[in-house]
Amino acid sequence: MRGSVRKRCQCRDSEGRRLKACRKNHGSWSFTVDAGYDSETGKRKQITRSGFRTHAEASEAMTRVLAALDSGNWSDDRGLKLDAWLDQWLDEFADRGRSPKTLALYRAHVVNFWRPRLGHVRLRDLRRAHVERALMDLGKRQTSGRQKGNSGSYAEQRAATTIDGYRRTLRTALAAAYRRDLISSNPAAGRMDAIPNNSSDHQLRVWEPGETARFLEHIAGDRLAVLYELAAYGGLRRAELCGLRWSDVDRDGAGVEIRQTIVGLTRAQAGPGDLICPTCGREHVGRLFKQPKSRAGRRWVPLAPPAQAAMVEHRLTQAEERAMFGSDYREHDLIFCYIDGDPLRPDLLSREFVQHSQDCSLPPIRLHDMRHGACSLMLSGGVPIEVVQIILGHSSPAVTRRVYAHLMRRATAEQFEAATERLTLHRREQSVSNDARNRAFDGGELVSDADVRPSRSSLAEAPPVGLEPTTGRLEGCCSIL
Repeated sequence: MRGSVRKRCQCRDSEGRRLKACRKNHGSWSFTVDAGYDSETGKRKQITRSGFRTHAEASEAMTRVLAALDSGNWSDDRGLKLDAWLDQWLDEFADRGRSPKTLALYRAHVVNFWRPRLGHVRLRDLRRAHVERALMDLGKRQTSGRQKGNSGSYAEQRAATTIDGYRRTLRTALAAAYRRDLISSNPAAGRMDAIPNNSSDHQLRVWEPGETARFLEHIAGDRLAVLYELAAYGGLRRAELCGLRWSDVDRDGAGVEIRQTIVGLTRAQAGPGDLICPTCGREHVGRLFKQPKSRAGRRWVPLAPPAQAAMVEHRLTQAEERAMFGSDYREHDLIFCYIDGDPLRPDLLSREFVQHSQDCSLPPIRLHDMRHGACSLMLSGGVPIEVVQIILGHSSPAVTRRVYAHLMRRATAEQFEAATERLTLHRREQSVSNDARNRAFDGGELVSDADVRPSRSSLAEAPPVGLEPTTGRLEGCCSIL
C-alpha cells in the first residue's frame, strides 16, 4: 500500500492502547505515503503530512502527493525554511570561490530584506504571491524616514532595476534549491507584476559630442587624461580602466585586450585574502583584482587615434615617474595608477571625475555615463550594432538594443533619412508651409490638402517620372455617387 490516512488523537481503549479509528469529533487527520528508497542511504522514504481537519481533506492532499510522485514533480524540502536555505546557499556560494563583490551584494539582499520578510516560510509553502507582495512593499515610497537599500544604503524609493535585483538574488537561490529537488518550481522566476516597468525609470544621461570634447580639452593636462580619452572613445568600464596593463596593449597601439579589472571592495565586504594584490602580495584597501566576470567582457577594444597619441605621451610621463621613485616605485604594470605605481581606487576616481565636470560647468553625469556617450558616438557614426556590442562587452546585440534603445533613435532617424533620400530624389518636390507644419505637429487643426499637395498647374507641367503611364492630360473628372 502506497499511502494511508489516519486520525491523530489521544483517545485510548481499555488496555491503554491508542485508538486507530476514534469516532469523536476532535483531533486531526494525517496521511503517510511510501516514496520509495533514498538513493544515498538506501533506506525507505516516507512522506507524512498532518493537521487536516477531516478525513476528506487528508485524502485529497494524499492524492495530490501521489500524483506528483507518479509524474516526477515531487520535491522534498526536508523541512527547510527559507532563511536556513539562504544561509546554506550563501556559504556554498562563498566556498565555490565566486566573486566577493557579488557575494557581498547577495548577502546584503538576504540580510536586509529576504530573511526578515520571508525567512519563516517553509520552502514547500513558498508561493509566487509571497514574492509579489514582498516586492510590492519594497517599491513603495517612504513618507517618513528612509528605507534600507542595496548593500545597506538608504533611499526614499527604489528604482525598478533595484527591485528586480532583489528578485534576481532570490531567483538564483531558489534555482539552486530546484536543482536539488527541494522545490518543484521557482516562484521568483519570470516577470513580476510588482516590479514597475523599466520605461518609468530615468533615462541615461549622456553628454553631447561638443560637451565631451570640452571636457577632454579641460583635463588635457591631468595625469589621467588618457583614461578619460579611453572612456570617451572606447566605452570602457571604470573597473576595466583601473585594471588595464601595458601588457594588454597591442604592439602597434591599435587596441587593448580587457583581461583584468579592479573593483571597489570594503573591508566589511571582503573575505580572507580578497584584498591581497596578486602582483606585489600587499593588501590594497578598497581594491580587488579580478578577471572580467563574463566571457563577453574579455574582449579586444580598438583605440581611436587621439587616444593612441595620448597613450604615447602618458607612457613617457610614467617612465619619468618610475625613474624619480627608483627602487621605491611599486611596479604593477598598470597603465593608470598613482604616481608611486599603486593601483587606483575606483571610488576616488569617480569623485575626481565629478570634480572635473563641475570645474568646466558641464551637466552632472557619472564616469560610467561616458560609456553611454561612447555608444551613442559609435551608433551615430554608423557602426553596426553587432560591432558595438562586441566593443562594449555585452553578451548579445539584444542587450545593447535594450540598454541603449533611446540612444539609437537619433542614429536610426539619420540613417532612415539618408535611405529615404534615394527615393525622394526621383519624386516631385512637395513643400509644406511652416504654418501648416505647426498646426499638424503642435495639436492644431488638421493640415488641408492645399497645404501639402501640388497645384493642378504644377501637375500639368511636370514631366512623366518613374513608371507613370504616358497618357495625355485628362480634362474631365469623376465622382463616386
